[in-house]
Amino acid sequence: MNHAEVKRRQFQALSLAVSCVAVMVMARVLGYNGVTYVAVAMEAYLLVWTVACGGLSDVLGRLLRTKNGKGQYRNASRLRRNVLFLQMTLGLLGSLLLFFGAGWIAGDMCGVPYATLILMVLSPAVFLRSVTTVFLGYFQGDGSEFPTVATGFLRQVLVLGFGLLFGRMRAGYGEKVGNLLGQENFVAMHGGVGVAIAVDLAEGLLLVFLALLLKGRRHQKYKNMPDGMRGSDSFWDGVRMVSVGRLVQAGTSLLVLLPLPLGLMLLMKRGEDPDAAAVQYGLYLACYLAMGVIFLALAVAGMLPSVSRTVICLRKEEQRFARMVFQAGMHLGVAHTAYLAAFLMVMASQAGAVFGPAQENEAAGMLRGGALVVLLAVLSLYFARYLVLVGRKLLVLASVGCGFLVYLVAAFLLSGTGKVGALALVYAGLLGVGVLTFLLGALSCKHLRLRTDWLQVLVIPTGAACITGLLGMLLGRLFTPHLGNLVTLVASFLILWAAYWVILLLVRNFREQELETVTGGRLIRVLGQMLRVF
Repeated sequence: MNHAEVKRRQFQALSLAVSCVAVMVMARVLGYNGVTYVAVAMEAYLLVWTVACGGLSDVLGRLLRTKNGKGQYRNASRLRRNVLFLQMTLGLLGSLLLFFGAGWIAGDMCGVPYATLILMVLSPAVFLRSVTTVFLGYFQGDGSEFPTVATGFLRQVLVLGFGLLFGRMRAGYGEKVGNLLGQENFVAMHGGVGVAIAVDLAEGLLLVFLALLLKGRRHQKYKNMPDGMRGSDSFWDGVRMVSVGRLVQAGTSLLVLLPLPLGLMLLMKRGEDPDAAAVQYGLYLACYLAMGVIFLALAVAGMLPSVSRTVICLRKEEQRFARMVFQAGMHLGVAHTAYLAAFLMVMASQAGAVFGPAQENEAAGMLRGGALVVLLAVLSLYFARYLVLVGRKLLVLASVGCGFLVYLVAAFLLSGTGKVGALALVYAGLLGVGVLTFLLGALSCKHLRLRTDWLQVLVIPTGAACITGLLGMLLGRLFTPHLGNLVTLVASFLILWAAYWVILLLVRNFREQELETVTGGRLIRVLGQMLRVF
């Protein structure tokens, strides 16, 4: 993973955080039941798109770089054309599947009939994004990462902007129709239709944007250049290479996505009141999951350079330095996320009141019960990225499969125990991610032959997080009655963050050699020098 790819993946992580902010904003427009209606359509769309195109841009880019590097320009041009035809066909089939199967998917499978119209309107996005994914593969094949980064950010910005515009417009129309027919859920349903229109429009604009960028690259020039290969790849050769190359990555992505729709199905089928279950699931997505993914994305963006540097050291046969860099990245990730988990746990009531209005108690329960998932998920992604880069993709797929099975069993058992509701999904996710973290961590340490100093990496940051957590409980009781929930959250976050890092530096939890290899290490070193630790 070179420097450009690291930057691209960092920007992709940040765009994921922006998408979570968009979900939290749209929850204020549509309500939590509206979030659930849109989620049904979006989850079906993402699953179909993952089957059709999951991992395609990376695989296609790698194949094109290989062929161009060998001088096989005609084969590269033929591969572009064949893959484009294939993905246009698969994308069209996926769109037709969602359009004509919307009633069965939303109503029969998920138990959310109000999402049927949203899914039908959203169905063209599969075809549009399939073509967009192929275009991104073209750019990656030429070594350009900018279009992928720009597309990721523009997609979130366009969906948020158009979603607010069309969501409000359609919600107003739904309110009028709902008042006439006596259906309160029509407001959320038609607001969700506005969001679906925004997604279609965003994908269409991105397709035009990429097509204009491609127009100036003139891939046709490769046809007139000498080919470095006697034979030529057939259509089926291209299909086979692309399909086999993306099989493991697409399978892993599917296993990561499946817990969301399966959790919704369990909640809707085993709940007593479908409307209440829809509200709970929307709260689960727009408050608990959105906040967790925002913290997760920020932490992962800071840890990616350490993974890349570790693999570079291994290729240079610098085994000892590679182990030091890997442990330093893991150490910094634990330090950041241990604090975030402790903060969410002790400030759950205030966060629930700010981000889950009208459902404060339920939101606080989710944040408090699942705060540890942030720490576990960051470590899982760190270990998984390392294993992928060293060619252990099948081990990652198997580990994700084990975590998925644990989640599924736990969610099934917990959802049938009384009125747990969406908390069942929170606890099941905690168990599934815990198993995944253990498996990936064991595989990574075994591959690196790493003997981790758990006292330094885990125990001391956890102890410092517990101390700041106790201080946070005190600050919450002092500030909340006078400053309100939002100001208390911001002020407490800054005060506790400063206290937490002072504790870590005073106990000399970081070595100077570690700080030279991780993102943000210079800043931590400056703070340590101010405290006369280094």
